[in-house]
Amino acid sequence: MTELVIPVDAWGRIENIYRQRTPRSAAAMARARRVMVRGITRGWGYHRPYPMVAHRGEGPYLIDIDDNRYVDLVNNGLSLIHGHAFPPVVEALQAAAQRGSGWLVASEEQIALAEMLCDRIAAFERVRFTNSGTESGMLAVKVARAATGRPAVLKAIDGFHGSYDDLEVGLYERPEIPGRVYLGRFGEAASFEQQLEAHGESIAAVVLEPLMFSGLVRTAPAGFLLRVQEAARAAGALFVLDDCLMLRLAPGGSAERYGLAPDLTFLGKFVGGGMPMGVLGGRAEIMDVLDPHRERPLYHGGSFNGNLLSCVASLVALEHFTAETIEAMERRTATLRAALLAHANALGLPLRIAGEGSVMGVYVAEEPRGHDAYTFDVGPPTRLLHLAALTHGVLMGPGGEIALSSVVSGQALERAHDGLLQALEDVAAAICVKTDKRSSM
Repeated sequence: MTELVIPVDAWGRIENIYRQRTPRSAAAMARARRVMVRGITRGWGYHRPYPMVAHRGEGPYLIDIDDNRYVDLVNNGLSLIHGHAFPPVVEALQAAAQRGSGWLVASEEQIALAEMLCDRIAAFERVRFTNSGTESGMLAVKVARAATGRPAVLKAIDGFHGSYDDLEVGLYERPEIPGRVYLGRFGEAASFEQQLEAHGESIAAVVLEPLMFSGLVRTAPAGFLLRVQEAARAAGALFVLDDCLMLRLAPGGSAERYGLAPDLTFLGKFVGGGMPMGVLGGRAEIMDVLDPHRERPLYHGGSFNGNLLSCVASLVALEHFTAETIEAMERRTATLRAALLAHANALGLPLRIAGEGSVMGVYVAEEPRGHDAYTFDVGPPTRLLHLAALTHGVLMGPGGEIALSSVVSGQALERAHDGLLQALEDVAAAICVKTDKRSSM
């Protein structure tokens, strides 16, 4: 058995390079820590010694307040499918902002966006707008409970669906809530079938991501998603697809890629074109529990639901999100993945890469650890790779996450390639490999 160990002085060398590059970020984060918890306002993205502070974004690049330029391979948590300040979106927002930002009543853009989504996503007959993926997930559960008259949901252990208590069960050592939230194991259809057999009469919805991204990238084995969908239907539960992240896998989202027919699908992230946006869509008879003409309609509010600016940005972003765009992103990702694996092999560095399409998790380890009980910590070697990549002008997720946008091509792709390979070299030079001789006897 081997163990990858990073001596303190080796880690310190890379950290010192980062500190030397980012003195203004260090000062700004010291200010931030006085008024925000640990200086941050979201859970994902924090890393030691401190995150850099951004000044502006330009296409595939993020520029910090020290004027360092990074090829951005995470794009604000996968919410910028066309990178930063995408010119068609900026132009459309500038024109729309002169008309206002949002109204109590609908806009023509809101209606056009709903039409576009229903034309594009096969499972959508009706939609309702929210302001984030978290909100759309909350609404999905609320609608499923109202439509079925059942109180419980079934989800995957470690499945992340936003900051809603019920959908955070199975994360951070949060146990099942009998009668309200049950858990299955991602990739193991039998565990979902067993839960549905035991609790099916109370389960309103089975909520799943097509592949897991947060904490540890994991793909589903062949047939898993369809088998769980069938089991949910057999139990009278709704099959709810979380496509906030993986809408990018096909023009019609992951359901198109995997041949799924979800009852409800919720969206967030890049569907807003860089603006806050969430969507819940599904079959008419289910969504119509929200119909105010019903005798006892389900109420759903939200002052900024479907606001003008978010709808304008979303329309433009989705118009430019084509099958050709997807194919190009996936081809570039495959090239980058092959280069990373080949270089790590030449360095003798154990590297594992998981993912599909234009997303991947890059892990310096014999086997990826996954996150522990309370944090998305994939282990020191992968965290060191993230820090080393920053010193070479590449921004990946702190847990090894990479997701290309449509504008990472040409020179930007070359810079990402070169920077990541140099970061691998830094990590390989820093790591000591310890072998447990007893395990080899």
